[in-house]
Amino acid sequence: MAKRTTGGEEIDPSVYSTNYTEFTVKKKADLKIFLIRALMILVYVSIPTVIFVLVPNLFFLGALSCLMVIIAWYFTWPFTNVEYGYVLSSGSWRFETSYGSRRNVINLEKKVKDMKKIAPFTSAEEELLKKADKVYDFRSSPKQSEDIYYALYEEDGKESIILFQCTNKALKIFKSYNKENTVVVDTLRY
Repeated sequence: MAKRTTGGEEIDPSVYSTNYTEFTVKKKADLKIFLIRALMILVYVSIPTVIFVLVPNLFFLGALSCLMVIIAWYFTWPFTNVEYGYVLSSGSWRFETSYGSRRNVINLEKKVKDMKKIAPFTSAEEELLKKADKVYDFRSSPKQSEDIYYALYEEDGKESIILFQCTNKALKIFKSYNKENTVVVDTLRY
């Protein structure tokens, strides 16, 4: 059971634990997301409109199509609201993607000790992205550069890179579980 304050609010468990933290970042809507949203709105509005215009005598058919559009909106719109998050707990590292708080997908689970390098991501590391076999990008936007770290690991002879926004507490956990491969900076915002 989660600890609560005197006002009854839940307390974040990471406040009391030295080896647990979680962080979530909302993905910024890019051109692709804006186009998908515009197309979805166009479809949501046009279907009932066309039915009302083509079959004005059958009001129930138009009302039914409006109901179907509302149901379709409920199930499809959350896929345009994406959040990335990670949880560090006792040396385990899990990355998730959330779609509108209705669906969480676990993208990756690794051990911190298995990372070959955890360091700040700068323009000098751009070459690593081209060489990597797989890149997991959990930044809010490809243009984001503040507090961005990368973690390099090898699996089945292939190198993979994880791009993520690092926090001070996460950095302490990385140092605790993989000190020799972690590069520390003192300029993190969180």
